[in-house]
Amino acid sequence: MRVLRSIWVAVLLLAGSVAASAQTVTAIVVMESASATEVEVKFDRSARKASKIFAISEDKPRLVLDFKGVNHAINQENNRISGAGFVKAIRFAQRGDSQRDLRLVIDLASADVRHVSRMRGDTLAITLGSNVSGKSGLTDSQIISTKARLEAAPIALRYFKNETPYPRIKPGGSLAVPPRPARKPVIVIDPGHGGNDPGAIGVAGTLEKKITWAASLELKKQLEATGRYTVLMTRSSDVYVAHDERLRIARAGGADLFLSIHADATASGSARGASVYTLADRAINRSKRIVNTQNWIMDVDLSEQSDPVGDILVDLAQRKTASQSDEFAELLITKLSKSTRLIGNTHRRAGYFVLLAPDVPAVLLELGFLSNADDEALLNQEVHRKKVITSVTRAINLHFDKQKS
Repeated sequence: MRVLRSIWVAVLLLAGSVAASAQTVTAIVVMESASATEVEVKFDRSARKASKIFAISEDKPRLVLDFKGVNHAINQENNRISGAGFVKAIRFAQRGDSQRDLRLVIDLASADVRHVSRMRGDTLAITLGSNVSGKSGLTDSQIISTKARLEAAPIALRYFKNETPYPRIKPGGSLAVPPRPARKPVIVIDPGHGGNDPGAIGVAGTLEKKITWAASLELKKQLEATGRYTVLMTRSSDVYVAHDERLRIARAGGADLFLSIHADATASGSARGASVYTLADRAINRSKRIVNTQNWIMDVDLSEQSDPVGDILVDLAQRKTASQSDEFAELLITKLSKSTRLIGNTHRRAGYFVLLAPDVPAVLLELGFLSNADDEALLNQEVHRKKVITSVTRAINLHFDKQKS
């Protein structure tokens, strides 16, 4: 979120002992952007869901959250916090016979404020905003349908086992969701193969993992030299990293672009040239399945939905991601044509696992054919690799220049 205003509530631990089983709210943060307001409720351990949450629209509109077995350690006069944006104020108090339950009341600026909540580590984040429309690329009837389905759907978010939150899919046209913080684009470079997986083996014995590693290091060096990007690698040495782990690294890092680098091989040895792959349409259903089976976080819990709500959100994300992937692939091919030989039908489509993330634009670059003696010789030349990777860097720069415009 690009924070325009932030109100931080200082935390002072109250005197007295707290039962070992109870959790404690240690702070509340209100952050305002141009289109939404986010309330962060911070806990001393992993965030706790509200046992009950309901909105009151008449008279004084407010959102009420009840927490079982939760104390607070906020030393704030009158147990009241000033608000910002869609939040007028926040009130809190201990309740119940043992005073071990916590009620949090968010006084709203108007009755039509919508909300969505999610947990990330020790924080329960509640985003509040008014309805938006016309930004999803859907027709009015589709927007209304999407809103209706989302309003009826329970919201339950999920995390990696290490509590790293996955990037979220923004529901098109349903809620005002804050924009990302101002930050450098994140580029994730995926050197193909590694460790006990050598990949293709060239006619002269060159291992694909050696070429992909050298090319990836050169790309990392060039991208970091621009000062424009945060660059992550899916592996940092000659080790094998499973395909799903490569995707996890990209999504946990908030990747804006995922580039998997490989070298090709065929039985005949006659094929030559680079090629670029994006996700094939036939693989889209595989993408949806792994969202369900691998606990990928979405703005609705897809495993809990029997209606098309989950499909709507995944489809929206896939449509946008596929478009961005294809646009970058075409830019990349144009730049590569100036530095290396390309195979016919250069832009290809496949169901490679590393291309399956529905919300990370991704391409797989085949640098050439190790099964061809001429390509193998070129790929072993540092000068040639540097020339090719310079084209890749230029394509990435142009891609993000276009994103800004």
